Amino acid sequence: MEILKNPNYDFLGKTKFLLGVSLALIVTGVAYIATHGVRYGVEFSAGTQIIARFQTRPDVDKVRSAVDKVAAGATIQTYDDPSKNQVLIRVPHTAGGDADLSAEAQAIRQSLATNYAQNAVLESSTEIVGPTVSQDLKSKAIKITIFGLLFQLVYIAFRFGGAVWGTAATVAVFHDVLITLGLIVIFHYEVTLNVIAALLTLVGYSQNDTIVIFDRVRENLKQRRKEPLAKVINDSVNQTLSRTIISSGTTFLTVLALYVFGGEVLRGFAFTMVIGIIVGTYSTIYIAAPIVVWWDSYRRKQRPPAARAAL
Repeated sequence: MEILKNPNYDFLGKTKFLLGVSLALIVTGVAYIATHGVRYGVEFSAGTQIIARFQTRPDVDKVRSAVDKVAAGATIQTYDDPSKNQVLIRVPHTAGGDADLSAEAQAIRQSLATNYAQNAVLESSTEIVGPTVSQDLKSKAIKITIFGLLFQLVYIAFRFGGAVWGTAATVAVFHDVLITLGLIVIFHYEVTLNVIAALLTLVGYSQNDTIVIFDRVRENLKQRRKEPLAKVINDSVNQTLSRTIISSGTTFLTVLALYVFGGEVLRGFAFTMVIGIIVGTYSTIYIAAPIVVWWDSYRRKQRPPAARAAL
């Protein structure tokens, strides 16, 4: 199925401008992370998280007053949907073991029942993560991400017969992760296991998109070795453009619906996917492909004049 008939856009001609946009987004995100830090979910920061549902819309100040009597430093958040009558209560870990965290969670529920009786708690869900577990989860999340990137670098380098292809794809993925993570922090979303899962999904999604274009480049090079690589790559991007629009567009609409209708629990995951699909599709064309072109240009300049003339 083709959405565009014989497209002939000069994608690589806009590389320098869009590279500047990418650098600006990365620098902004890294600077924001350096100055404001990353908001980790309870899985990575250790502590107690309680989602309490009330009969009517709760008064946040009254809920905070009830919680403060038994747990210092708690943060109280409401949900966007007022019909849910829910609040998120999070208490960071201070000292003690898992037993202390369990006792603290029980004390919070009891305090809400006693001090906020006029709006009874109908039900609540509690998540408790100790410091040892949170550090273990954080360590494993980092290792899995690094291993995934290294594995894909080796796979693409082996598949396309050169390290430059794998390097280009890996740089594009780092670009995607940095921009997406920066926007997650800027828009005050927490880094949770769901968000890590979304980031890893996007790594695979971005690489798959890159492989499709690189495959077309490889096929075209068999017939057009005498042509400039930049033209071959630009034509290859145009030839796969309909496929890119269909696959990225349908996935984007799906995760956008998840973001709008999926509820607060999935909001961070859906936001990560929405941003990641946009950035991942863009990076395949404007990051991965230009790196291969630049490397080819550099390699040709390093050859002796006689060898260059023979090409």
